[in-house]
Order: sequence, then C-alpha cells, then structure tokens
Amino acid sequence: MVEKKFLKAIKDFNLVESKDRILVAFSGGIDSTVLTALLLKFQKYLKIEKIALAHLNHSLRGAESDLDEEFCKSFAEEKGLKIYTKKEDVKKYAKEHSMSIEEAARTVRYSFLQEIALREEFNKIATGHHLSDLIETMILWFIQGNKKGIKGFKPYEKNVIRPLFYLTKEEIRQYAEKKDIKYTVDRTNFKTDILRNKIRHDIIPLLRQINPSIEKSMLIESLFLQIDEDFIEKEVEKFSQKFLKDRITLTDIADVPEAVLYRMLTIWIYKKTGIYPSYRKIWEILKILKKSGEKSISLSRDYQLIKSYSQIIIKKKEKSKKYSYKIKTGDEVYIKEAGVIIKSYISKSINMGKLKDERKIVCFDIGEENPEFVIRNRKAGDRFLPFGQKSEKKLKDIMIELKIPKYMRDTIPILEFRNKILWVVGYKRSGHYPVTEQTKKMICFEIKEV
Repeated sequence: MVEKKFLKAIKDFNLVESKDRILVAFSGGIDSTVLTALLLKFQKYLKIEKIALAHLNHSLRGAESDLDEEFCKSFAEEKGLKIYTKKEDVKKYAKEHSMSIEEAARTVRYSFLQEIALREEFNKIATGHHLSDLIETMILWFIQGNKKGIKGFKPYEKNVIRPLFYLTKEEIRQYAEKKDIKYTVDRTNFKTDILRNKIRHDIIPLLRQINPSIEKSMLIESLFLQIDEDFIEKEVEKFSQKFLKDRITLTDIADVPEAVLYRMLTIWIYKKTGIYPSYRKIWEILKILKKSGEKSISLSRDYQLIKSYSQIIIKKKEKSKKYSYKIKTGDEVYIKEAGVIIKSYISKSINMGKLKDERKIVCFDIGEENPEFVIRNRKAGDRFLPFGQKSEKKLKDIMIELKIPKYMRDTIPILEFRNKILWVVGYKRSGHYPVTEQTKKMICFEIKEV
C-alpha cells in the first residue's frame, strides 16, 4: 500500500520524470529515510539518473545533532550515495534575523538545499513531507489566523517535490518497521509545549474521534484550495501593472476584485517596506479604501499607509520640522523642504487672465518700497482670507477644501507678509493686497522648476 501510494503521488502530480537528478533533504529521521529507500527501490523504474542526500546540522540539540549527522553519513555510505553536509548555528541566525527558531531553520535549510542543487546540477529537491504533515500545517495556520497557509503545501512547488504526499505518518512508521529501515529519533518532536507537536499529539487525535477519515477529508480540501489559489494568482498577475507605482490611484484599482486587491496590497506593501502585513492590517486597509476623505494606517514603527482622497501611498514616518525663509523683491529662494524654487520680481504690466492661475504665479499690490516677505510652513492658529470674502478661515479648513493630503500639509510653503498669509504656494492666493486695474506696480511670486 505504501509503495502504491508513493507511485500514485508521483504519477498524479508528475513529480518524477526520466533522467531527473534528485537531491533528498535528508535529516536521518523516519520520513527522509523511508523516502530515500523508496526512491532507491524505484530508481530504475522511474528512470532517475541520480540520487544524492543533503543534510543540514542545525546545532539545536548539541551532541545529538552531531550524532544525527554521523548517522546520515553512515547511511549514505551504506547505500552508496553522495551526501552533502553543513553545520549551521540556527539559534544565532534566528537572533540576527529576528526570526523564530522554526522559521530560521526552514530558511537556512532551503537555502542550503537550493545552493547544492544549483552547484551540483540537481533539477529537483525531494522532501519527506507527508499527509500527516499537511494536516498539521493546515490546522497550525488556521489556529494562527493565516489564511494563505490554510491550504497547506503543494506536492510540487518550483523544484521541490513531495513524493510521500499521500502517506500518513503511521503508514510510514509501519513501512519502516516492515522493511527494517533504520532512522534517528528527534526527542523534541514529543514536546507538547511546541505548538506543532501539540497539534500532532493532542488536537489531531481528538479531531480523528469526530472524523476518522480526517486525513482524506483535509487532503481533498487542500487540493481544492490549491486550485482556487492557482486561479486567483493568475488573476493577480493580470492586475499587477496597476501596482508598480509608488502611488496607487483609487480610480485605477476600482475594477480590481477584492480577492485580488488584498493580495496585491500585500505584495505592494512588502516590496515597498519589506514588511508582510497581517490579515488584520489588510482588512483595515480594505475598509478605509471605501471611506471618503483621508485616512492612515500604521504598518510598522517606520512606515504608514495613507489613503489620501484619490490615492494611496506608503510613507516613512517622519516628524515635521519647522522652516522659515526670508525673500525680497528680485530674490530667488530654494525651499528644500518642499523641493521648489520661488522667485520674486516687480511687474508693471497686468495680465488679469494670467493671474487667475494662482497655482504657479501670484501678484500683489503692495505700496511699500523693498518689502520683506517670509516663506514658511504652517503653524498652529494660522488663518487665511479667501479671495472675495471679508472674514478669515482656519488654514487647516482651507487645506481640507483644497484636498491637500494631510501628510503634505506640514511641508507646503506659506507666503506671509506682516503676519498675513498671502499664498498657499502652488494652491491658492488669499484676498489680501489684491491687484486691480488701477494697480501700477505689482510684486509677483512664481514657482520655478527645480
């Protein structure tokens, strides 16, 4: 039965092809030794060109880890197989990279396997993951609220194959006993203070009382979830061009289905920040995209996502700094905080039509000789006189009316004269010192390209 299921998985998922060169991820435990035994038994039948072993000593159990490595070398010698070994301090790696021990072990292990496969020209890596591992993984991710992991792992991912995909742990154990296959035992696998072990030894036996065929049921569920995920990933690829920019316009993603959108947001955030946002965080983002106005969500200590009226952006968190520059007629001032140059000059010709473009140029009727102006960013209590009105309004309200994103408001230059705001630079001039047909001389300010 074990051999039939082994061959069936290979056939169903096209795991092994003629002339394959297979590197086995070999721990010395029961799963990898049975996997190796099966591959060797059917090597000629499957027309496998080469089989070799790769063992990573994680240094997690001191002398026991070294004994495991010696067993693996002896096993390889007995079977006439080449074995590649490496010793790594996984605890140190986990600390340096802020990872859990399990995550660090997996990262280091696969990096080692891929390195050997590339260097020694193995086109496939075989791991001993089996059906019981699949069930544990699905339950583990479900408990931890990770939707992506609920589907478990695939029998074939890139160059990694899992020929034991249809076999339970018990079937593998019975086969090892029947064939007198020697293997090592990792005692930490029985510690139920480790979540995966608790699921294996406590939770799954309880679930099996409810559903004796739980492995078969969850296997089918996993396969269908994989089909769904493969389809959605193709859909994600169709919309990927919309997420290449630093700023995403909401109208550009209005037609993106939410099932695709949240995946694209996850990828986009990771590419911009190196952070994988939690599902809870992504859910919050989806909610604010449906709301009007401006909203922000903290992604980490250093980054925030801002939904600003018509777009979303990711920005580093920075404390706003106050700045102030003085400018006189004939001067040019570079406002580095805003990345603009503002020049001032006197004009005697009046083009009322041109003056309507208050985003780039503004002029004022100021009778003083050689007046001095201030260019600064906003401060508490600022008020602004809208053109054509008699009473001032809060500058904050003006910026909201202009739909200036909140994250930009502290950097936008404000032109001031005698404590009166004349111009929100690049947006709107005030009603102070208006130019009329009777004006003989204007003092103008213009934005120059940097």
